[in-house]
Amino acid sequence: MRPTSGGLLPPHVPIALNYDRDCCLTPSSFRPRNRVVLFVPISTDAPIYHWPIATVSLIVANVLAFAVCVWGLVTGNIELETMERFALSYEAINPIQWVTSAFLHAGPFHLMGNMFFLWAFGLIVEGKVGAWKFLLIYLGIAVGECVVEQLMMLVLVGEGYSLGASSAVFGLMMIALIWAPENDVECVLVFGLFLFIRALAFEVKVVTLAMLFLFLQVVEMFFAGFSVSSGLLHMLGAFVGAPIGLWMLHTGRVDCENWDVISRNEWLQEYEWLCPPSRREAIQREAAIAYDPVAAALASKHSQVDANSTYAQQQSASSKQTKPKRGFLGKRKRGANDAAAAAQAAMTASQAHPEFNRLSMLLRQAIASGSLSVANSHFARLDQLSIARGLSDKTLFDLAKLYAAAKQFVPAVGPLQIIADRDGALSNEARLRLAQIQLKVMRRADLAQDSLNQIHVDEKKSSESHQKVITRRNQLLAMCRAAATPH
Repeated sequence: MRPTSGGLLPPHVPIALNYDRDCCLTPSSFRPRNRVVLFVPISTDAPIYHWPIATVSLIVANVLAFAVCVWGLVTGNIELETMERFALSYEAINPIQWVTSAFLHAGPFHLMGNMFFLWAFGLIVEGKVGAWKFLLIYLGIAVGECVVEQLMMLVLVGEGYSLGASSAVFGLMMIALIWAPENDVECVLVFGLFLFIRALAFEVKVVTLAMLFLFLQVVEMFFAGFSVSSGLLHMLGAFVGAPIGLWMLHTGRVDCENWDVISRNEWLQEYEWLCPPSRREAIQREAAIAYDPVAAALASKHSQVDANSTYAQQQSASSKQTKPKRGFLGKRKRGANDAAAAAQAAMTASQAHPEFNRLSMLLRQAIASGSLSVANSHFARLDQLSIARGLSDKTLFDLAKLYAAAKQFVPAVGPLQIIADRDGALSNEARLRLAQIQLKVMRRADLAQDSLNQIHVDEKKSSESHQKVITRRNQLLAMCRAAATPH
């Protein structure tokens, strides 16, 4: 069991069962007095859409509460027993303590550490949701952690108390990790020995900072024998904050502009409880819109591709060999549901191949590093094994983007064609891009027209995205007819 770092309590008061909720976030070790180490977060590059009104207000409230407590103890107007009644007791359930204990601190450095990091993580979280929502989030984490802690300690310990805001700060840290993992926090490290003082400014990613703090809590819990310790209380706050951040992201109550941990990690999108289908489609649609090989092809003045390329020959041959299927009462075309079901079956079968996971992982790594030759090699191997259809739309779009960046537009047709064949949410976008590449790069108006004729959109729908698809399709069809007209 760890005692608090002291500050408010006179030396003669036994504090063996007094837990502060902040040891990791305390910015310095000030013993001996001739040594100083401060780790202070200053700002962040995360988008800030709201002034940090609630964050600053909470900092002011904590500082005022500490000042009142110190003044009361120094002047004798407040007894130590009175102070303890507002800390979180492990001897009885007291709902008032669920709020008050989060505003009490055991010493000035205990307070400083919490307020520094309340500023850093509060800036990110409040910047996305505003003051009132942030205040509800902060108090929800603080109260929720205190409820769990008091009930658990009442059974397991039965005596002692805790105080401090760091459990709530750890909850905010987890939300910042979920919402803005790749944003940077600007920090200053101040260290001194006797009269030698230096300051070092640097930036660290939110994910790095959060994982470092979580690791330190696990280490502390390990050395404490997983008994009651500050590390355990910090982790309780983190476990309360994480579901709140995920829930707000899942329900669309916060807009992270696809920079959140779910949007940035494709494998997490496969879990519906983390990423519902509607949001997964929106993420993929954003990725498709962000990458437009069509516009690049139209603007490109590179040498034209031979119309008799292998791809063109295969497309032409397949279009000639395709025959309409016959139903019970005569001819019928293959329906969209049949195509989607076949594409899904092919995707599932491809993913079951023993080599798929390894090759797809290598492909994603090559795409992430921007290595076109390596990515092309892995995709060719997947295609050779007939398992390329198991790749996700995002991976396929990223690969096509890599091809387009190198002005290799014809190879980009392969991944785009797979997306188009799935007849899913991104199929029409893929067909539009295919048509432009076929028309402007490959000089095959017939193939482009075939791709455009596969686009089926209800023209009565009033959504802006549907209208854009219709407009672009009609424009390209007119260009195809003009290209086919002999001059």
